[in-house]
Amino acid sequence: MEKPKVGFYSLTSCSGDILEITNLEEDLLKLLEIVDVVDLNVAMPSTGKKPDIAFVEGAITQADEARFVRQLRKQVKYLVAIGSCACTGGVVARGPKQRRGWLKDVYPESGEGFKIGFPRPLKDVVQVDLEIPGCPIEKRYFLHCVGYLLKGVMPEVPNYPVCMECKMRENECLLRYRGLPCLGPITRAGCGARQPSLGRPCDGCFGPYDDANLESLMEIFRRLGLSEREIKKRLDLFWERHR
Repeated sequence: MEKPKVGFYSLTSCSGDILEITNLEEDLLKLLEIVDVVDLNVAMPSTGKKPDIAFVEGAITQADEARFVRQLRKQVKYLVAIGSCACTGGVVARGPKQRRGWLKDVYPESGEGFKIGFPRPLKDVVQVDLEIPGCPIEKRYFLHCVGYLLKGVMPEVPNYPVCMECKMRENECLLRYRGLPCLGPITRAGCGARQPSLGRPCDGCFGPYDDANLESLMEIFRRLGLSEREIKKRLDLFWERHR
C-alpha cells in the first residue's frame, strides 16, 4: 500500500517550526514509517514529488511565495499552516508603521532597497484546511493533528483558554497571584501551558479561542497598574492582528 505523501515548506520565517518537527526524534522515525516525506526544508533535498498533505510555515512577503502556495493548493488534499507566522503573520508582522525604520537600522546600507510586502498569513492568499499555531508549534499537538489528517479527519481544535491547561497542571495563576500580565485567559489552549508552567506569563502565540474577552483582560491589566503603552506593547507581539 502506497504511503501518504507529506511535504514541509518554509516561507518568510526563522524555520523554527520545521526545526521543531525534526526535534521529534524517535517519534519522527515512527512518523517516517507511515508517510513518504517528499519535501522537508532544512533537512533534505526535494524529491520533486507532489504531496498529499502540505505543511507550510512562514508568512507570505513576496509575490513568488504567493504563487508557490497557490500552486501547492491545487496539488494537495490538505494544506496546513504551521506556526504563528503562517497563521497570523507572526512576529514578522509587527509594527507596520515602523518597518521601514527597522530595516534601515538593521540594514543601513541595503535596507532601503528591499522589495518586501507586509507579511500575510496563508489564509489571506489561499484556502487553508487547518491551522496549527504556536511560536514554535507544540510537537505533541502537531502529532495529534497529523494522526487525524492521515485518517482523513479534521482534528479537534481546543476552544478554551490556556488557563484550563494551567489548572490541569495545578499551576499557580500568574495573573491573580503574582500580578504578571499573562495572556492565558484569552489565548487558545494546545501548548500544555508551556510558558506558565515555567513561571513565565503566556505571550499569546496560539491566538484567540472563540469568545475570548480581550477588553476584559485589558481592564485587569489597567488595574494591575499597566499603562496603555505597556498594554499595547504586551499585545503587539502576537495579538495586534486579532484586534
